[in-house]
Amino acid sequence: MHLPQRALWLALFASISPGTAGAQVPPNAGQSIRDIEHKPLQVPASQPLELALPETESVPASSDGPIIAVSRLRITGNQVFADSLLLPLLADLSGRNVSLGELQASARRISSYYHQHGYPLARAYLPAQEIAGGVVEIAILEGRYGNIELRNASRLRDDALAAPLAALNPGNAVANGPLERALLLLDDHPGVAVKSVLKPGEVVGATDLLIDVQPTPLMDGSLTVDNYGNRFTGEYRLGAALNVNSPLRRGDRLDLRVLGTDEQQHYYRAAYQLPLGPWSTRFGAAYSDLDYELAKDFRVLDAHGNARIASAFALQPLLRSRSFNLSAQLQFDDKRLRDDIDAYASSNRRRARVWSAGLSGDAHDRWLGGGISGFSATWSHGHLDFEDAQSRWLDALTAGTQGDFEKFNVSLLRLQRLSPRLSLYGQWQGQWASGNLDSVEKFGLGGAHGVRAYPQGEASGDQGWLANLELRYSLDSAWQLATFVDHGRARINKDAWSTGQNHRRLSAGGLGASWAGHNWRVDATMAWKLGNAEPRSDNDRTPRLWAQLARYF
Repeated sequence: MHLPQRALWLALFASISPGTAGAQVPPNAGQSIRDIEHKPLQVPASQPLELALPETESVPASSDGPIIAVSRLRITGNQVFADSLLLPLLADLSGRNVSLGELQASARRISSYYHQHGYPLARAYLPAQEIAGGVVEIAILEGRYGNIELRNASRLRDDALAAPLAALNPGNAVANGPLERALLLLDDHPGVAVKSVLKPGEVVGATDLLIDVQPTPLMDGSLTVDNYGNRFTGEYRLGAALNVNSPLRRGDRLDLRVLGTDEQQHYYRAAYQLPLGPWSTRFGAAYSDLDYELAKDFRVLDAHGNARIASAFALQPLLRSRSFNLSAQLQFDDKRLRDDIDAYASSNRRRARVWSAGLSGDAHDRWLGGGISGFSATWSHGHLDFEDAQSRWLDALTAGTQGDFEKFNVSLLRLQRLSPRLSLYGQWQGQWASGNLDSVEKFGLGGAHGVRAYPQGEASGDQGWLANLELRYSLDSAWQLATFVDHGRARINKDAWSTGQNHRRLSAGGLGASWAGHNWRVDATMAWKLGNAEPRSDNDRTPRLWAQLARYF
């Protein structure tokens, strides 16, 4: 077969265009690496913070003692809050006769005000005094730091642990916000576990902070087996991940990942990050490498390709506490993609350079029985280049992806407690694009993390949204059952260039089960289509089954 190459490319693109209803669409390098690296927003873990507070003596209210004619009250020892904020709390006592019990209760009002505003060790009390002219003094011990001692038994160097603690200084009032932030940022360092104790200091009103840092394993990781892949590049996958915690003793981390399929697809990724500077900013770099060959129905094409992504990023914790966290991230990706069809001696090489800026956060609350929320929002600006004139010509004739592009991604989730065993989980993801995108930047609906009755790679579009809703029931600490519905919509091309269908709408419902224990986890899902939309990226299966086995170490 000796067709002119230009005509061949047109024939190939026409065969996989969105207007060809029912045609199987082969994955390429961009879609393959996107499907592996894209992960939905995860439910944030509970915030570990082991902090023992000193016991405080409660003074019982007394009904005995003299009745005091109070003309006004005077507050001493307060530096955090001005008199103008505290005295209105005692306004009802001025200008009348007051018992000792009422004065003690007024001191507790001041203590409660401090506690409600994040100063857990503050205590107001009635000091011994001679009352003259009806002026009564209420003294405040605001609970200030005495000695701050770091007991480091971990592999990390002492100076690597210093940055999170820089905001805690002797003489400062003990406040929940700065203390939680410092201890949680300290515990974020790979390879350590942090326990802390606040105890009475040597000076009256002072509190000593003892921070005990213990080592955790140098390495941890996982092995996984699943069927989350695309049938034409390998449906069955075997993966391994290894994390090296603080290899340079600086709070750094090295992450390694490999993934292979039952067809000729191989994926490798290495990432390294470390904290630098006084604000616990983490800087890092990553490199991903994927090679694939098309199999099954497309084996006759001798089609193969690769994707190489080099990344640099910075992650800044903005707010850090047990109840709310907010982080900002800036990232640059250099993406090199290549798809070859040896049967026709054709090649498509392209390169995308992408800047991304994002915010992500989570919150733990007690609303309607308690729950966890999470979100992420990322804006990306990039530029795509084709590396040969023929590919540029064909792109201009069809999708027109060459040049600058922008996209905006949002993810939201909520895990709501309904009862001790029952919970409701919901997640929404969406993408907006400025124009037509390369496959590596598109938004996909199908797969084990999408509309689960459809195959991996189904309905990739420039714009779209996806919603998942699950009702979960915990049989015990290990077993969990779920029933779910999924729904998503995708706009295949932001600017339509063919006369075929440009929108997809997919829905599914199903059942799931999971078991976790002894460093093992098993997940299984069975999903059915809701509606008449047929899959185009693979054969239909009813029901569609997904399963994953994971071993953690």
